[in-house]
Amino acid sequence: MQNVRGFSPTDAGFLLLPYSMSLMIVSLTAGKLVGVIGSRRLILLGIASQIVGFAVLIAGLQGSTVVVTAGLVFVGVGAGLCLTPITSLAMTTVPAERAGMASGIMSAQRALGSTVGFAVLGSILAATLTTTLSAHLADALPNPAERKEVADMIIGNANPRAYSAEIGPGRPIKHLNPATQKAILAVADSDFIEGIRFSLATAIVFLALVLAAGIVWFPAAAALSPTPNVRREPSRRKRPHAKALFRAP
Repeated sequence: MQNVRGFSPTDAGFLLLPYSMSLMIVSLTAGKLVGVIGSRRLILLGIASQIVGFAVLIAGLQGSTVVVTAGLVFVGVGAGLCLTPITSLAMTTVPAERAGMASGIMSAQRALGSTVGFAVLGSILAATLTTTLSAHLADALPNPAERKEVADMIIGNANPRAYSAEIGPGRPIKHLNPATQKAILAVADSDFIEGIRFSLATAIVFLALVLAAGIVWFPAAAALSPTPNVRREPSRRKRPHAKALFRAP
């Protein structure tokens, strides 16, 4: 939104708000639905919603902002449908005295998943740009050395407009030829969008595999509403009352 379409940080934040709002609202609602339809269906439905959302984003990245917003809503709804049931399932399938440990593991898992996800999809974007960008810039920049320098700067900053900055976005430098500058921007924007699309398509493949595995191997018992573990005291046999032991004949 900022690097390709030129939105300000504030406008880009507002455009991402539907994702955050749908995630928050659905997360709060999903807690009630767990008791009605169980965790299994909600989690699988959430994964399917994220697949739909990423597909909508792929279709709308180069088009309408409304389509992009709709894709973000689907992704937010899917994340909300997954997070609460997974947490509920994890917390109710461990002994009560290990609830703190389960909560810590869940928090670490989320942080790890986010970090790995950004790293993998960002690496896929960089690899895609490395493969295509230099070749597509050949018409605008016939000089191989200049073309490599521009491509490396765009890829290294993950920003199609990075070539116009000497070190960072604070000191822009213009190309001597305005037509060349315009051609570079057009190619960089197009390749950047295609790289994001390829990254999202890779995410769809991973999610589809998880969805298929969940349908096949997700415990059927999870379809029922999980009941919290109750710590039971060890059973004690009823002993005869002291008066009964010393009854007179």
